[in-house]
Amino acid sequence: MMQETNLYTITVPVMQKALQALDKILDKVTAMAATKALERRPAPYFEDALLQSRLVFDQFPFIAQVRIACDNAKGGAARLAEVEIPAFEDNEKTVAELKARIEKTLAFLKTIKPEQVIGKENIKVTLPYWGGKHTTGFEYATEYLLPNFFFHVTTAYAILRKNGVPLGKSDYIGGLPLKD
Repeated sequence: MMQETNLYTITVPVMQKALQALDKILDKVTAMAATKALERRPAPYFEDALLQSRLVFDQFPFIAQVRIACDNAKGGAARLAEVEIPAFEDNEKTVAELKARIEKTLAFLKTIKPEQVIGKENIKVTLPYWGGKHTTGFEYATEYLLPNFFFHVTTAYAILRKNGVPLGKSDYIGGLPLKD
């Protein structure tokens, strides 16, 4: 059965899949930290080093990339559904806490029903830093939300790859719905 394309199907399920893949990637961070652990440098030392790593000096560290990806997903879905955006504290310090943030984000995304987003292509979407200007729901989803969301997911992936976490494209993509 072919999936109907609409504002919901191009946003919420796409972000859910990417966050699920990111959650599994975090399991590889934990596994790598455990294999690198030494008596004088326990696993949390390596885990923290990965969480604070960045690609370049003026970029957010990995931990912030995951937070921002979650914020984009929940904020974007809420704006398109015209519901209140849940507030999450930015206080995660461990992989387990990042996984919990992803889970909270996924739980929120599950509350957004297709009928809340379908047909919202022409709503006005504003963000505090847009200086009182707005985009349409469609423009927001396709020109800001998804590119910004995937920028942070991709950057998180790249930070871990740079640091030797054994990841491949299939980890990032999270599987394909292949058919016979």
